[in-house]
Parts: sequence; C-alpha cells; structure tokens
Amino acid sequence: MMKIIALIASLITAIQAVTGLIYGSTICPNEGCKVVEGLTTVSPLYLNFMGLIFFQFVFWGLRFQKNKSKQPVDLLAIALITGLVFDSVLLAYQLFVARTFCAYCLLIFAIVLTLNLLYGKRQMAAGIAVAAVTIFSFSVLAFIPTGGLSHTEPLKKAAYGVKSCSAPTKEIYLIFSSNCPYCENVLQTLSNCNSCDLYLNPIDDIKSISNIELEPNSEFAPEINRLILSVMGIDTVPVLVVKSDDGYRFIKGESKIVNYVQHACFTDADVLYLNDGVSTDEQGLTVITDQEGQCSVAIDCER
Repeated sequence: MMKIIALIASLITAIQAVTGLIYGSTICPNEGCKVVEGLTTVSPLYLNFMGLIFFQFVFWGLRFQKNKSKQPVDLLAIALITGLVFDSVLLAYQLFVARTFCAYCLLIFAIVLTLNLLYGKRQMAAGIAVAAVTIFSFSVLAFIPTGGLSHTEPLKKAAYGVKSCSAPTKEIYLIFSSNCPYCENVLQTLSNCNSCDLYLNPIDDIKSISNIELEPNSEFAPEINRLILSVMGIDTVPVLVVKSDDGYRFIKGESKIVNYVQHACFTDADVLYLNDGVSTDEQGLTVITDQEGQCSVAIDCER
C-alpha cells in the first residue's frame, strides 16, 4: 500500500516538475497556489524536483527493505518524519501567515502524513506529534508584517507590468484598484516619471492600463497584491511601496504619493522631507499616510 502511494506521489510531482520546466508554471488547482508560490524564495520547479526525489527514496526504500527492526538506523523512518516536518511548516505558514491555502500543497501534506501513519504505530505517534507541535508553534507566534516583504520578489511576480527607465535610481511599486479615482490621478503622474522603475500592482484583475507603456508580466497575480496589503494591515489604496537603505516605505494616499513621485522619480536625489503622518517601526518599515485621497479595498470608492 505504501509503495503504491509513494509511486502515485512520484508521478504527481514529476508531472508538476515537467509542467514547470516546459511552461514556466505548475498546474495550480486554485488561486492559493499562486499566492503561496509568490511568497517562497525557492522556485516551485525545484520544490517539485525535491518532492520527486523524496517520494522515489521512499518507494525504493520500501521496495528493498527487509527487516526494519534489525536495522541500527531506520533511514526511511527519518526521511518520512523529515518530510512531514517540512510539509507541516508549509501548512502552518499557509494557515497563520499567508492565510490562504494551496490545494496542491495540501494534497502533498496529506500524502506524507498518510505514509507516516502507515509506517507503524511508533512512526504514527511521532508523525502526529510533529505535525501538531509544528502547527501549534506557529499559532503562538506573532509574525511581523515585514516578513512578507523581506525582499521585493513577491511584488515583482505579482505586478501587472513594469515601466523601466534606462538608468533607474529607485524601484517603486504602486498597489491600486481599477475603481479608485485617486489611483487614476497617481497613475497619470507616474506615466511621466523618468528615473524610477515602476511596477504596477493592481488588487483586481484588470485587462489594460492606458497612458503607460509597460512590459507585461505573464505571472500577474492580483491576489498576492491583496495579500500583501492584508499582511501589512492596510485596507486602503493607493499605496506606493519604496525600498530604501533603512527598510521599506509604504506611502498611502494620493497627495503623499504624488508629492513623493514628483520629487523622487524626476531627480537622482532621495526624498527626506515627508514628515507629516510618518510612523516607523523597529524593523525599519515606514508608513507615510495621507488621511485623504484614499479608497477602501473592500468597497467601491467615490470622491
């Protein structure tokens, strides 16, 4: 039974790996898969190859295993519990940090858990304990918002497109919605910037953006942009994300964003004069807020 499960799992991960190798993206049963993929530092392609190697090790280990009670070290038991630890961490991350679920990840977790449960009573007890302790540990931790932005890769992956400059001095990311009039004014200002690489990150599924020539991104994922706002505890748009030497700036509201862009993206100098509505935490994350010129993420906006 275990050999059949390991063989089926090998086939599933092999299909995912080959699909990622040929088409550049894996088969994604739901939106949660794209969100979780966008928040990992390792390509899903490599993760699937790792999964394939793991399940093949389990299959061949079972195939040639004779009497595990006489073995000084049960390498298969160690491999199974190691795989369960890895997948339990991914599950807990989805539950308490990303707050969305990847259907494919849940399937792999279920398979690894089942293999542990079928490998004997001792392995069953150890597997249940490991999964429970891992998930409980995540539940008692407070994850700081900057954890979701330890690098800008999620924002780059989720962008609708990028407007590149020949010699950019900064990278900026505009998170906005298509039904926000304040966002339209910000977009109009950004259309003429000449010293910033501009990434546009809508929170809804848009088809086009007028007046700005963009290099389209085939991996555009508005759900990741919504997740980033959620992790940061921000419920309004537009929001401009600027990476600086001392951390990240989140600039909220039409006038503050326009003010920043006009000085920072038409010159080589950094902007240091934004004093009103500024708050900075100990992780180096700065939020600059304009109480006006914002739209709610949850409801349609009118001036």
